Amino acid sequence: MIHQMSYKLRENIHYFSGKLCIGMGKVLQRFVEEMVYGIQAQGSVRLSDVARALDEKKSLKKVIERLSRNLSREGLAEKIGESVLREGALKVKDDSLLIVDPTDITKKYAKKMEYLSQVRDGSDKVLGMGYWVNTVVGVEVGSSEIAPLVHKLYSQKAKGVKRWGWLKAVRRPMRRR
Repeated sequence: MIHQMSYKLRENIHYFSGKLCIGMGKVLQRFVEEMVYGIQAQGSVRLSDVARALDEKKSLKKVIERLSRNLSREGLAEKIGESVLREGALKVKDDSLLIVDPTDITKKYAKKMEYLSQVRDGSDKVLGMGYWVNTVVGVEVGSSEIAPLVHKLYSQKAKGVKRWGWLKAVRRPMRRR
């Protein structure tokens, strides 16, 4: 029974990651599939935890290095973000609600992270260092299903960043429906 559930979970993750990685190649598709599985299995986004979940015969250090190398590929986050938006837009109808949540992530102990800026920690209601996050989801009235569209982390200290510039990206796939 557990073997069947594990197989079904892997099958669903394979299908999901395949939709996210259209046109990205087999290496990136395998990487995304492994990351989704590892995060799901361990409940953690740390590469060491993800690598342990994969339970490969290679050394843990080598698996972490491979995951790290793939994670740093240029444009990967943008490609996956576009795929999520494309898939989510298919579920949004004319009378759907688009919910925008501008929020933040504070990094209490970070000192040297790139482009740290001052944000207001909504949980603790204090100012701290961190990043802004814009999230948009589509919701059908009377339904519990949520269609993720955008989840974009940014810093106003980064060059060329416009806080609401990402809204144009949401409009494009909505018009194509």
